[in-house]
Amino acid sequence: MKPVRLWVGLVLLALGLLGVLDATGVLDSGSLVGRWWPVAIIGLGVVAMVAQAAVSTGPVVVCVVGLILLVGNLGWTTGDLFWPAVLVVAGLAVLAGLRRHRVHDHQSVPTPVVLFGGSKVRERSEHLQHSDISAVFGGATLDLRGAHIDTEASVDAFALFGGVEVLVPEGWRVAVGGLPFMGGIDDKTDGNGDLSPDAPLLTVNATAIFGGVEVKNKPSG
Repeated sequence: MKPVRLWVGLVLLALGLLGVLDATGVLDSGSLVGRWWPVAIIGLGVVAMVAQAAVSTGPVVVCVVGLILLVGNLGWTTGDLFWPAVLVVAGLAVLAGLRRHRVHDHQSVPTPVVLFGGSKVRERSEHLQHSDISAVFGGATLDLRGAHIDTEASVDAFALFGGVEVLVPEGWRVAVGGLPFMGGIDDKTDGNGDLSPDAPLLTVNATAIFGGVEVKNKPSG
């Protein structure tokens, strides 16, 4: 998404300029950057939520991780925050899985979360509006090929040290965007060129942190 790319570009530009000023002796920016660099991660999560116009699991996790790292850099703690940060992220993913979302026919569908394993979820809603799937240290597949969209629907996909696969039927238009942080987000569908502008639209908001999210028409293998 453009706002995320804009933020990343501005952060890189700022770091480069500070490096030049530090190297030329104009400004001693080493200690400043060393303490406050997690602010860039927090900003990344905030920008992603603004771009999606929604508060979703992935960007919230990014903000929380950034806050934990910032607290550690500022010396407000006396111990190592790495594993506590991992536990916080895993906990947020589990709590996100406790949420239930409503579809048009008033059926309640649980949000799938995969931890340290693999899972495949088949969604068969007659009036799909929204779905979530998360994988933490594992792999998860959300199969939407048996679902129906009236006009538009969305999916929030979150992968942390794992992989998420979203399967969609060939008759849907697909818009994929999100926040890759040391990970990848790939649209491997056959494309929308031959589809009618009135075809159902699925928007996939993906967050990949040391992991990957793929959207495709057919499963791997």
